[in-house]
Amino acid sequence: MTARPSAWALPPVTPLTALGTLGEQLATNNGQSSEVTRIAGRGSGPDLLFKRYKKPLDDADAQRLDRLVAFGRSAADAGRPAREVLLRRTSWPVARVTDPTSATVGCLIPLAPDAYRVPGGGFREIDLLARPDGRMARGGTPPTPAQRLAVCRSLVGVAAALEQRRLVYSDWNYANAFWSPVDWSVFLIDMDGCAQDSGPDIHQPGWEDPLAGTGAPADPYTDRYRVALLAGRCLTGTRPLAELLHTLAAPPPGVPREAAQLLLDMLWADQRRARPRASVLLAALQDGPVVRFAVTRSPLPARPAASRPATTQPRPTALTRPAAPGRPPRPGGPPAPGTPQQDKAAAWQVAALVAFIALLVLLVVLAQ
Repeated sequence: MTARPSAWALPPVTPLTALGTLGEQLATNNGQSSEVTRIAGRGSGPDLLFKRYKKPLDDADAQRLDRLVAFGRSAADAGRPAREVLLRRTSWPVARVTDPTSATVGCLIPLAPDAYRVPGGGFREIDLLARPDGRMARGGTPPTPAQRLAVCRSLVGVAAALEQRRLVYSDWNYANAFWSPVDWSVFLIDMDGCAQDSGPDIHQPGWEDPLAGTGAPADPYTDRYRVALLAGRCLTGTRPLAELLHTLAAPPPGVPREAAQLLLDMLWADQRRARPRASVLLAALQDGPVVRFAVTRSPLPARPAASRPATTQPRPTALTRPAAPGRPPRPGGPPAPGTPQQDKAAAWQVAALVAFIALLVLLVVLAQ
């Protein structure tokens, strides 16, 4: 288990008064919580947090949370592999917290281990891996393709464990996943929002399911899309969706081709239900046997034009800036030759002027 055994010694439904004095506040107004605070009470363990909700849960949500807590506390053989992954790699809820009126005001969750923390700072969000190696090199040595692959295996392993239990997470994004350069594993937070089969569609801009209707609940197919988006970005260091799709279509060295094709199927299948399961993607990332069915994809969007490289040409000056039409060039060099069209036009102008002068002379002579 991630949390110390003393944390699980607390009852599955814990009164707020039993927590004693709350400790350091780590976050405020973050998503669905109004605060996240360390628990300093006896028997809770120093690595346990109290997550207070912005508003109490209704009865249905309270029962949903109870089922999550019960699964984490279970010693049954059924579901053991998934349970071990989720307890080790996520902030799985330890208890539901109630106020004196028995309203559900929050939950207890384990704190992410220090291996996922930047030395002397906050947690290392997976957002960093969704950047190209060149940009990451500015802050240190970028991860190798094998290390990126290890992170994605860990991430998709959590997704596969959730999917095995028919749990929908929905809130896949950069801020909710931490990664460790020690063993290249992933730790996911905010697991208390998981729901069976379907739940609220929680997402940030840029993470919308393109095939889901507006306001539709999140389901396993939503999760498959977002898992593929996050894993693909971290695996390739490519963030824009259109660029990511083309990168997966012709994967760079270090990206397993079978996994790249499955990621494309999960991202760009023309039917939501055709998106492959997370467990199939995990097998491909682990170079295991993969049973892959044909998936019809939508046409790829146009690939974004490559950004123009920076030039070393000097900025125009009084000597290099072209003269405006009709103005003589400034001193400093010979006049620039005109184009053939410009020379022809100038010759016609001279001829017309000569004819006009000749006509004037003729008129003067005739007038005398």
